[in-house]
Amino acid sequence: MTMGTEAAERCDDFGWQPRGAIDPRLVAETTQHPRFGIGRAWSSSAGYQLSAAPKLTYLVYTVEGGFDFTVDGSSVHADAGSMILLDGEAPTTAQTTSETARFVWYFEPSLLRPGSSRFRFHEPIPMRNASLRALIAMTHSVLDSPAPRSDSARWHLGISLEHLVSGALDEAGSDEVGADSRHQDGLFMAAQLAVETHFRDPAFSVTRLARELSVSVRTIHGTFSRLGTTPRREIERRRITEVGRLSAAGTAPAAEIADRVGFSSSKQLKRALARSLHQPGSPAQSGSPSRRDDETCER
Repeated sequence: MTMGTEAAERCDDFGWQPRGAIDPRLVAETTQHPRFGIGRAWSSSAGYQLSAAPKLTYLVYTVEGGFDFTVDGSSVHADAGSMILLDGEAPTTAQTTSETARFVWYFEPSLLRPGSSRFRFHEPIPMRNASLRALIAMTHSVLDSPAPRSDSARWHLGISLEHLVSGALDEAGSDEVGADSRHQDGLFMAAQLAVETHFRDPAFSVTRLARELSVSVRTIHGTFSRLGTTPRREIERRRITEVGRLSAAGTAPAAEIADRVGFSSSKQLKRALARSLHQPGSPAQSGSPSRRDDETCER
């Protein structure tokens, strides 16, 4: 997980050029290929200008908070729980209106082309449906795993991304009732920032995360499960990311690295690395996140 200036550079590489002061609490994770890009970000405030890319379709799904967009001279507001499709050729700026968590994507379209798609561009579309959950689950999986290596695998992933987006848009008119993909009071973003602050502490657990945010453990689980993950996974994933950074920077012993990133021992670190390698094909990745999975990690 990258923060501040480094996260802003990732956003810039992704096509969203930062405008104004950089939020030091900005968190961003992205992966990119010539045909598509996948990312997620959280910030208390941020402004962007979209790079001109005539061959690309961009999308933003606002999880919590909101955006004020200016698209080709017209003002558009996007609330939490809505997706907006953007023509990469149209001059576009975006400004968060509060603490905002979002998913972002782009791809070379075959179905979702401006002017020829049956879905409307440059208007927020409220949605919270099964296809959207599948899209978000795929996004987490791609960001948490090594990028596809072969051209054919990347091509298929890009096609899958566009088809999942199309499915979510197709279902938008008959969305399920309820707060399916919403997060109230900035809880998801607050949880991510708490993880970033405390992940190096071996005693930091899901229970303590809930206590930090003054909510129940059940509420924390529900908040993360709606985005296809669990609080335990996010804590462990952040520690593993730090392991990679420290390992690339030097040759410290595994026990020392484990201690510095929040694992209680090198054995626990090895188990976590093994889980991260097998996560994409694990039962937890293909189904709903398990509360037992979190409880096992805390012991």
